[in-house]
Amino acid sequence: MPMEFIAYGLNHVTAPLSVREKYALEPEKAKEVLARLKSQAPEAVFLSTCNRVEFYCVAKNPENCLEEIRGTLGHFHRLKPAEAKKYFYFYQGVEAFAHLFRVSSSLDSMVVGEAQILGQVKEAYQQSQESGMTGATLNGIFHRAFGAAKRVRSQTEIARMPVSVSSVAVDLARKIFSALSEHPVLLLGAGEMGELTAKYLVDAGVKEFFIANRTLEKARSLAERLGGKALAFSEGLSRIGEVDILLTSLGQGSHAIKRGDLEAVMRNRKGRSLFIIDMGVPRNVDPEAGKLESVYLYNVDNLSAIAEANRGGRQKAVEEAEGILKQEVDGLCAWLSARELAPTIARLREHFEEVRNSKLREFLEKNRDLPEKERKAVERLTHDLIGKLLHDPSVNLKEIPNDSDRFDYARMLNDVFLKTDHSKREQD
Repeated sequence: MPMEFIAYGLNHVTAPLSVREKYALEPEKAKEVLARLKSQAPEAVFLSTCNRVEFYCVAKNPENCLEEIRGTLGHFHRLKPAEAKKYFYFYQGVEAFAHLFRVSSSLDSMVVGEAQILGQVKEAYQQSQESGMTGATLNGIFHRAFGAAKRVRSQTEIARMPVSVSSVAVDLARKIFSALSEHPVLLLGAGEMGELTAKYLVDAGVKEFFIANRTLEKARSLAERLGGKALAFSEGLSRIGEVDILLTSLGQGSHAIKRGDLEAVMRNRKGRSLFIIDMGVPRNVDPEAGKLESVYLYNVDNLSAIAEANRGGRQKAVEEAEGILKQEVDGLCAWLSARELAPTIARLREHFEEVRNSKLREFLEKNRDLPEKERKAVERLTHDLIGKLLHDPSVNLKEIPNDSDRFDYARMLNDVFLKTDHSKREQD
């Protein structure tokens, strides 16, 4: 009986953070988890991130493997049947392939298009390799998943279309300054949107960060979290000319920074660009300042409009990505069905021959006085009948144009004709 590929787990869609935290496991526990699965899944990958806990297994018997996975979760977390039913999902065969490919390509991520998940899947796969839990089947499946993710990132705009106001701001900063690590940033104020954008900038590579606030203690607290330097508000205003990115997030007061203030600053910058991200509502920076040469001024409305346009573009990119993944899953099914088709047909012929020989022996035992010529005629007739019965299914199976359908039909043949026979052999 052929192995089955299954996926079992939970993610940010099916389970709240409190549940995901409960079932997450440290990387060092991965080997122990995999070892517990080995009896039912000779090939397996365990993936645990802040947004998902998943098992990918090549299983001898999917139902037994599922029980083993639940037992493993129970060993570490006391898995409750009600939680398993409510939060966990189970995929098998083509659906499991498609799920893995969507996960690796970030189509199943909380932020579609993010790059981190592919590295996490690769790391989980490497842990399985080091644990001796990968073989030809799993290697083929995961390498094709990685290839599919690479195609999605290189052939669509899915990773190049930020859809939140803060991520749009960082994307614009990258376009103005190619290497953010070389450009200092000043944050004026400590509003929520300003803090979030500041975190994005730090994650994007900003090294030098100044934070000025009317309450110095708040500036210090935020500087501690971001790894920046706290300044008094007046000092922050005086240092605008020293930075290349100005991020404002002042809670109140319209146009705290006037066009005239920035004209004086820009005269001393000798044409050096200044990117201003105004997160204030009402606006903190005079809109007229955006007309100054080498000043790039964006407010919340500007950034929101770009984000909204990107959402439409990203939806198109998602549709393109889904098309790529369909091609890749079909390719995987073609590879697997090619590996399984010939053995499946051979096992079918063997099974039918066993049935024929068994029934033929019974017939000849009951008709011992049958002449030799007629005995041979009966034997030839049954042999030809089996060949005829199997010929069309064998040819038709090979000619099914859709690879995933061919894979499913090959599995179906095993399930319908060979599963019972296989279990009998194991008992014998």
